Amino acid sequence: MAVQPQDSFRRTFPLSEWYAGVGRGALAWSILHGALWCLLLLQLGLFLGLLVDRGGLSLTLSPEENSHFERLTGLKHVAAPLGAAAAPKPDAPVDAENPESARVALADAVVVRTFDDAGILPSVWRARDAWWGGLLAAAYRTFPTLRQNSSALVVLLTAAAVTWLVRMWTVAQLRMRCRLAASEVARRLRQHLHRQALRLGAEDLDGSELAGAKSLITEEADRVRVGVFQWLYCGARYPWEAAFLVLAAGSVEWLLTAQWTLFALVGWYVIARAQQQVERTRRLAEDRAQTELKFLADDLGHARLVRGYGMDDANQQQFQAHMDRYLSQLLVLDRIQDNPLWLRLVSSLAGAAIAAFLLWLLGMKTLLGFITLPAAGVFLAAFGLGMNAAAHWRRLPALRSEVAIAVDRIWRYLDRLPTVSQAVGAKFLQPLAKTLHVERVTYRDPHDRLLIDRLDVQLAGGRSYALLSLDPLEPKAFAYLLPRFIEPQSGRILFDGEDIAWGTLESLRAETIYVSADDPMLPGTVMDNILAGRTDVTLPQATDAAKEARAHNFISRLPQGYETSLDGRADPLDAGQRFRLALARALLRKPSVLIIEEPEAPLDEDTKQLLDDTYNRICQGRTVFFLPRRLSTVRRCDDILFFQNGTIEAYGPHALLVKESPLYRHWEYINFNEFRRE
Repeated sequence: MAVQPQDSFRRTFPLSEWYAGVGRGALAWSILHGALWCLLLLQLGLFLGLLVDRGGLSLTLSPEENSHFERLTGLKHVAAPLGAAAAPKPDAPVDAENPESARVALADAVVVRTFDDAGILPSVWRARDAWWGGLLAAAYRTFPTLRQNSSALVVLLTAAAVTWLVRMWTVAQLRMRCRLAASEVARRLRQHLHRQALRLGAEDLDGSELAGAKSLITEEADRVRVGVFQWLYCGARYPWEAAFLVLAAGSVEWLLTAQWTLFALVGWYVIARAQQQVERTRRLAEDRAQTELKFLADDLGHARLVRGYGMDDANQQQFQAHMDRYLSQLLVLDRIQDNPLWLRLVSSLAGAAIAAFLLWLLGMKTLLGFITLPAAGVFLAAFGLGMNAAAHWRRLPALRSEVAIAVDRIWRYLDRLPTVSQAVGAKFLQPLAKTLHVERVTYRDPHDRLLIDRLDVQLAGGRSYALLSLDPLEPKAFAYLLPRFIEPQSGRILFDGEDIAWGTLESLRAETIYVSADDPMLPGTVMDNILAGRTDVTLPQATDAAKEARAHNFISRLPQGYETSLDGRADPLDAGQRFRLALARALLRKPSVLIIEEPEAPLDEDTKQLLDDTYNRICQGRTVFFLPRRLSTVRRCDDILFFQNGTIEAYGPHALLVKESPLYRHWEYINFNEFRRE
């Protein structure tokens, strides 16, 4: 059963991992961020209340209400003597801790209290029954600066600025947590891709697998990282933000909040459904138009049949019918292209009508005294911010789908099984000494292209062979079969009578080494490139291998000799020097079977002479297979295996094949004839 992209998403980033790791910290920062929004809205309400009320408050209270007022605000009244005038003397001082412009008038057990320049006192008294009113009253009692207009204004603005900065810092912390989680996902995917590329890369004959793996490890993994970050950030921030903003709006008026939310959701749903219907109609019209257009284009290939059988009129009628259907679909597309303007106009009118109705509800509640003007401002701000949070929250499914599609491509690659694996109970293989027997081997590449077809050949050990073909992939496939970089679909390969499929990969590849001129340099020094991870080799042994490959002289002339750093991108070596360094790396292991793919880049005469001398040395007592680029290499080999259509078409030394094999002469002509090359 095929794995769905959403399953790949859950496989990549299970939510249990999120909540068990940095998700808990992100949750805390999200809750703090929502609470800070509520605090900012409270500060906005107090600021608007200060501007509207100007710190003025007149109350007519019963004795019980007056006692509650005093406990709430901490402001004690100064009662006038019985029979005295209610108004204070003109020169009477005003207590800063109890800013009553007219002290108190007691009549019929009623307390009248009037305040001017009392800071946020009106807002404190209006919020006395709210769930947050006690906290606001406690702040008013604790901080005397909130009891005068000018100082209260400074405190409110300062507190709002500090709260905003803390909110921004909270958002930064939340983003950091989400980035850490997304980066961890990308790191883990890249590790999996690296291991899988090492497993599958050895099977890559034409380099297509390498290009795909590079794209996955660079582009797709980074696309997953960005997508996971956006999904986590939206999912962690905006649900809590929306919840706290709904709480803030509900603190003003729950019924009004429910009405606004209901109408907003209905309008949103209707517009979204209309847009989805338009998109479905557009896609259907495009598909039908492309089908008709394809028929019109394919009909051009019927010219010989139409003219030969006299079908001109019938063909013209059929062509016209398809043309009419094509034009009708174009008209549908044109209407859809014009519809967005009409749809936007209708949507704008509907949105304006809904907004006008909702504002009418808010205005009526404000005019009737159910909501104060500052509270109305707070409600509008909370609802607007809540709609913005809901819009971001609505993107979560789309973000998840984008990530799922990208990560699905990665998991499809990771789920591929390598064709080569070590058999259970595999044994240590001895070095090849006498014969190499290829017994009815067939190999097809991943694109189902037949490269080796029931090949049956027996080769003597200790000789040199050139592998040639008009199709370069055929001899390369044969060479890849020897160290088991690829696995044949049928047949077997025997080293001295032992099936290499039943030997350990370590023992086989220790004695069968492939040297390619296209292999990049390993990051590190020249010595690191020769050692290739071995720690049991002495410096004299490494330099002896370099001397055998004729690489010691140019290495000694490098700025730091064997300690010269190579980064694989801008190293100071030319193609011939890199090839000789690769030979030294292979010769250090003293393999019994050596496969050498010569560089395609042109070599200077000195390098050619050094390589010829090297070949004379390394072919002594060793089985060597060449994938040659030079005719001199072909001529020096003991035998040539010339492949054609997956089988050996010609076999023998160069002098014999030149006389007896037309295909070999053709190959020599197209590759090495001077006039042909020009």
